[in-house]
Amino acid sequence: MGSFVVREEERDYLPVEWGRTKNLFGSENVGARYLKINITEYAPGTEHKLHRHPGQEEVIYVLEGEGITRTDAGDQPIRAGSFVFVPADTDHATLNVLKNRPMKAIIIKAPPSEAR
Repeated sequence: MGSFVVREEERDYLPVEWGRTKNLFGSENVGARYLKINITEYAPGTEHKLHRHPGQEEVIYVLEGEGITRTDAGDQPIRAGSFVFVPADTDHATLNVLKNRPMKAIIIKAPPSEAR
């Protein structure tokens, strides 16, 4: 299988409880077997509630906005340029603290849910 170039504007957002998300790379669109990359917009003032990914690591890179990442280690502020690493099986939550605009982030998960 060859390499792929994906333009963000070519992918559609899907609604989620905390905003909207679009899949850039994954098994369903480019056949990626070992990772999944999404762009997620957290709606103003929303929270992706505490959850965990069994057997799956996650990286969150904040592109725009400000928020909080919550783990058992406590709350840490995040903003554009922040990277968050979430080890597998770790409870975590992501909050957008802004009330007037979304927080936009790239979400990388490995392995993707489909591969576990």
